[in-house]
Amino acid sequence: MFDRDKSGQINVQEFGALFAYINQWKGMFEGIDRDRSGFIEQAEFTQALQQMGYRFSPTFVQNLLAKYDQRTKRLTLDNLIVSCVQIKRLTDSFRSRDQGMSGQANMAYEDFIGLAMGAHN
Repeated sequence: MFDRDKSGQINVQEFGALFAYINQWKGMFEGIDRDRSGFIEQAEFTQALQQMGYRFSPTFVQNLLAKYDQRTKRLTLDNLIVSCVQIKRLTDSFRSRDQGMSGQANMAYEDFIGLAMGAHN
């Protein structure tokens, strides 16, 4: 993601961009974690998703949290970053296929699998 020159390595400038990116997420995490537990629970995550413009059902949010921590259903900073980046990537890909902005998109099976696995946009 930060290997801008596609060298297979991250140089000092690219690392600086990565460090700034992670610090932005850390600041966001600290703002979401209102009870200062060091974790993001369902109510905090739901509110954060809504602030980002996503409207998911409570069941979906609970299932998403369980994906990262089956027992406690809460997110660490790392898992928050991973989940939000994936949601954005998939949302952007879906929107490019939802020509009528109806909330529905038709796609071939291979296209769906490619999106889910991150093999293409």
